[in-house]
Amino acid sequence: MKNKHKEYLTKDERNLVLRQPDQRKIMGLRDFCILSLMVNTGLRRAEVCGLNRGSLKTSGKKIFLYIFGKGGRERKIPIRNVEMLTALTRYFSMAGNLESPDAPMFYQAKYKKIFGPQRMTASTIRYLVARHVATAGIKKHITAHSLRHTFCTLTLQSGADLATVQALAGHSSVATTSRYLHTSEELMEKAIERLAM
Repeated sequence: MKNKHKEYLTKDERNLVLRQPDQRKIMGLRDFCILSLMVNTGLRRAEVCGLNRGSLKTSGKKIFLYIFGKGGRERKIPIRNVEMLTALTRYFSMAGNLESPDAPMFYQAKYKKIFGPQRMTASTIRYLVARHVATAGIKKHITAHSLRHTFCTLTLQSGADLATVQALAGHSSVATTSRYLHTSEELMEKAIERLAM
């Protein structure tokens, strides 16, 4: 029976996609930050577009991303990925948008000087995801939303409970989150092997 779930990246595929942007260049660094945020926090495209520099806040020694998602609901996501945080810091420094907390977190590559730097659009994010997935040689039909599927699926597979993933993803219903409980022959075999130990 064909899997009715949307496609997502395995851990190895996720890591392969994240290696594609050239982080020596500002646009490659921007792309890495966007891809990394999407697969490590489950952000929707629209949420990435709406991010401001001030969306990333420090509380004590911890860093959190504050998101306004569907229905105007705010959620607070802990950011612990050191590689992603380092890349974000470098990107902010190179982009020069440290001054205002209301400045867009990510800019378009090209813009008219009269208007200044422009906020990312959903279509630009769709394009950059498709480009880096293709460069990685992945044949699955992976979209920007697939990266959200990847986050939810891998987080559940790592042992997180449904309620935690629901809160992180900003789902209004746990039924939505439960769609990411992919049951495969390989996962079932691993579960049986763990029981036999």
